[in-house]
Amino acid sequence: MGGREAIRGFAVQTLICLLDSFWAGEQWTAVTLEPDSDNDKVDIHWEYADGSTCAQQVKSSKNQIGRGDVVAWCKELKASNAANRYQLLLAGPIAAAVLDDAPFDGVDVPTPTSMDTLALLDQAITKVDRYLTAKSIDPLPLPLRESLIYELVARMLQAAIGGKRMLRGEFDGWLLSGITAAYPQAVSQRLTANCAVLWSVIEIAGPEIASNRAFELVLPLTVVNGGASTAVVELFLLRVWSTTREMRYRPERVVPEKPGEEFAARRQMGRPFGDFAISPQSSVCQAVLFVPVQRAGYQADEWPSGDYQVELFVKYAAHPTLQSIKKTSITIRLDEFSVLTSGHTRSITVSNLDKYLSLL
Repeated sequence: MGGREAIRGFAVQTLICLLDSFWAGEQWTAVTLEPDSDNDKVDIHWEYADGSTCAQQVKSSKNQIGRGDVVAWCKELKASNAANRYQLLLAGPIAAAVLDDAPFDGVDVPTPTSMDTLALLDQAITKVDRYLTAKSIDPLPLPLRESLIYELVARMLQAAIGGKRMLRGEFDGWLLSGITAAYPQAVSQRLTANCAVLWSVIEIAGPEIASNRAFELVLPLTVVNGGASTAVVELFLLRVWSTTREMRYRPERVVPEKPGEEFAARRQMGRPFGDFAISPQSSVCQAVLFVPVQRAGYQADEWPSGDYQVELFVKYAAHPTLQSIKKTSITIRLDEFSVLTSGHTRSITVSNLDKYLSLL
């Protein structure tokens, strides 16, 4: 094999490894290009989360690859005893009998790939977006995807020279560091992807000014940050609507979570709502008082009794738009109107348990 063919073959091998790295069908934990082996038959060695391994050999040729060669290569690869599973990866034209009769000696022979390195690069540039979307990273501009792929290829070639075992975390780190440096807004969604807002109860309260007659709402909220970066909550928004009216509620105060006490006292002891941070691997609990938004197109007076839809939104500092947290249904009965004069609150559950029980 001439030098040019050898370089092309190694480039095809590296690009095939890169394409498989973007495949989410199996959770690989480590990969080694050109691992050290006694018989030099394994080109790529994969390790998976369940403890299994897969050894791959890559063969490429611009001439047709015949069945006899494939059978011999599969026998040699299986004899290496390098893994639990084996694959012979072919690039270039092959005889029909290869795919018709595969596998050979327990070695899988997938559909061959192209020998055109530019075509393989284009596949990788397309595939990287799907991989990143699965990690809650916004789609990237084409020039950035191209530069990322070329950087990954260079890093993988460097690792192959020394037969270096590459961990999945290291691979993801290369991607994220490149994105963060060139296009930081793409990771904004990822910074809040591991944040969850827990909400299960609405407290219905009377308004501070009795003549307004519109309920005030207290939501005990817990924000859990399971990510590796500090998250900042800028605001919450509550949408409430029925067949006859549309309402918006904004956060005004953080009040003590003491449903049995006079609501006016809790309101007075509260503090104005503002931005708050949640450190990694921690949570913050707040009982947030919501008041109706006074704006054209939205009702801000007494609610008629009946069924209402309620949807809670959150705005993180690292994310440009509001995110819907939960949508649920509540029913306002005559009993709820007692809060307008009693000075106490009434609690309504927003758990979806009843909905799930109805499916059993």
